[in-house]
Amino acid sequence: MLSSKKKYVINGNAGIEAQIQFADQKQEFNKRPTKIGRRSLSRSISQSSTDSYSSAASYTDSSDDETSPRDKQQKNSKGSSDFCVKNIKQAEFGRREIEIAEQEMPALMALRKRAQGEKPLAGAKIVGCTHITAQTAVLMETLGALGAQCRWAACNIYSTLNEVAAALAESGFPVFAWKGESEDDFWWCIDRCVNVEGWQPNMILDDGGDLTHWIYKKYPNMFKKIKGIVEESVTGVHRLYQLSKAGKLCVPAMNVNDSVTKQKFDNLYCCRESILDGFFHETLGTVKISFPEIQAQRGRICLRRNQAQQTRSWVVSASIKAALCRIAPRAPGASPWDPVASVTPLNVLKRTTDMMFGGKQVVVCGYGEVGKGCCAALKAMGSIVYVTEIDPICALQACMDGFRLVKLNEVIRQVDIVITCTGNKNVVTREHLDRMKNSCIVCNMGHSNTEIDVASLRTPELTWERVRSQVDHVIWPDGKRIVLLAEGRLLNLSCSTVPTFVLSITATTQALALIELYNAPEGRYKQDVYLLPKKMDEYVASLHLPTFDAHLTELTDEQAKYLGLNKNGPFKPNYYRY
Repeated sequence: MLSSKKKYVINGNAGIEAQIQFADQKQEFNKRPTKIGRRSLSRSISQSSTDSYSSAASYTDSSDDETSPRDKQQKNSKGSSDFCVKNIKQAEFGRREIEIAEQEMPALMALRKRAQGEKPLAGAKIVGCTHITAQTAVLMETLGALGAQCRWAACNIYSTLNEVAAALAESGFPVFAWKGESEDDFWWCIDRCVNVEGWQPNMILDDGGDLTHWIYKKYPNMFKKIKGIVEESVTGVHRLYQLSKAGKLCVPAMNVNDSVTKQKFDNLYCCRESILDGFFHETLGTVKISFPEIQAQRGRICLRRNQAQQTRSWVVSASIKAALCRIAPRAPGASPWDPVASVTPLNVLKRTTDMMFGGKQVVVCGYGEVGKGCCAALKAMGSIVYVTEIDPICALQACMDGFRLVKLNEVIRQVDIVITCTGNKNVVTREHLDRMKNSCIVCNMGHSNTEIDVASLRTPELTWERVRSQVDHVIWPDGKRIVLLAEGRLLNLSCSTVPTFVLSITATTQALALIELYNAPEGRYKQDVYLLPKKMDEYVASLHLPTFDAHLTELTDEQAKYLGLNKNGPFKPNYYRY
């Protein structure tokens, strides 16, 4: 345990500024059509505000209750009504999901254990706008254990897990989010987090920049007391650099997105494991499952066909069986192993499909860390993968990794799947969509929903046919159709879930960035955007190594002197590329 708060202040170099330069352009907050024209707040919004959807693991669909949470009067068991969620009665289910997530987030749990006695965030009032999932709940409860007060909204309209939001509200966190918000709901929730009598934030944790934008637009005087902003997405970081370049950034900001631990682990490994999961769940639909022959098989999960019942049955270990018993909702009086309605509540199991990826032609737009992860997963499944890139360095990496570099126009007529992951806008235009083959699947793995020009498809001559949640057929007059996933929003969080362990890395980085900015002495960070100190990245990585029973080699005094390093790090210069 650390003996004083000073130990949390990692001595970051004020000169460690991001070297990324962006072209001159005005900050854009474009308008999108709202689903429900009610209690309108500002319509000048960013298009990233409605990306992402993580309902695959949610127990209830928004169609179960058409009443808007804004019209409900709800209180938790302590009598508090300072929250707005879909259904506070789902809190028990959400609590079980959070408990499962804690097992795969060792660094946050270690940080909570080591630091809660010192309370390095005592006095911090953090307003957050991120995906509200079980993993985020572990982060929020860790921040609370470290002394912070938190108020939270969702960074997009579909990513919230309703049961997790309910569990947080039951625990006393003011949470304003539910799955399937309208555009007005989205901004209303953010406003409820920020505009509260007797409480003013002094730290911001943002994902996409919408919260930061809202405060700049509606409550600029709040920045007089805000110590810093922590931003984790490429979209939000881009906006921060634009503000900094224009001289409008009035507080220090920490760029988590370009930290080593975020880029090399979350962006790469998370997308590598979750891209196909999104396809599996959404393109083939929900799989009915039953448990007629549950067997323990050395902790492994396997799937086999019950020929008599023509259903898929999961064969799981005793430990997984126990996990399923804890989280799978059942009707009163039902057997613990009665058929479960669908695979969607079972977060611990990999979704399955009969879809064949071998031989499919796929074009991945962008070969950054997200693109690399997507391409690696698709290549492993036997797909023929093409890559588009604007950066010659990333393009050369794609070629050296065995992928053919093309322009989108060259392959658009022949590919079976189009995946965008650039962070840009209008990567796939209406012209591209018109030229696609019948049944081509189109989806986005970037943060913003601007990469595919979905708005151009909402015209009278095209027919939209909802196949299932987050899967639409867009049909042309000649009968050609494309399969659009998640309306062009972030696929992995829209149509499935993401690996908890990788999110533990990102969440720990966010927590340490908040601690650093909050405890930094005045003058260390100016009104600019900073990369995380290298020491912080290394600390995050070290907290996750015990999970693998990994043992680091230690430098001898002679070796450290020879390399000119401190034995305890940092071990690489800031310009080092991992």
